[in-house]
Amino acid sequence: MSDLFEINSVNLDPYTENFNLLFYFQYLIDWPSLFFKSVEPSINGYFNQPYNVSGYMMGKTEGQLSKKEWHTHITAVTIDEQYRRIGLASDLCINLENLTAVKPHETLFVDLFVKATNDVARTLYEKLGYSIYRRVVGYYGRELPQDRNKINDDIDAFDMRKALPRDSNKETVRESGHKVYVLPQEVVF
Repeated sequence: MSDLFEINSVNLDPYTENFNLLFYFQYLIDWPSLFFKSVEPSINGYFNQPYNVSGYMMGKTEGQLSKKEWHTHITAVTIDEQYRRIGLASDLCINLENLTAVKPHETLFVDLFVKATNDVARTLYEKLGYSIYRRVVGYYGRELPQDRNKINDDIDAFDMRKALPRDSNKETVRESGHKVYVLPQEVVF
């Protein structure tokens, strides 16, 4: 839990979603192996640390296997600004995929939500094999929308997925997912 205080520098980034401590604690309690950080050797030795936190991953498993919903969810993956564009985000995602593709998890797919306007993140995930499963209309809005056809790139999210080996027939992903619109309240597992 003390590692949470080391990720503060990463959380100061305006592109990073921040959560309250109870939220982070819940992940540490329920999915400790799916919440991890990346570190780099410290050049300046701030606070007598031999390393700097360069990024972190928060993941969880959820859903029901019988409904073909058993999956890994990427809640947050973020990289400190000075360590971007060197493959760390990809490494963190691949590490999470590898951890949850095998026992004890053996999930069917990995999913995440990315803002419709975040082309950089969407491109990264597409390079890793993710595709858009559906558009969640109003996901980042302040109020729950009622009209799934009233799209708005500023507050909509793409639910992106990547099938894992357990889903050998790729039943948990789809083509043309960007044409499938759902409301946030319809996304349940």
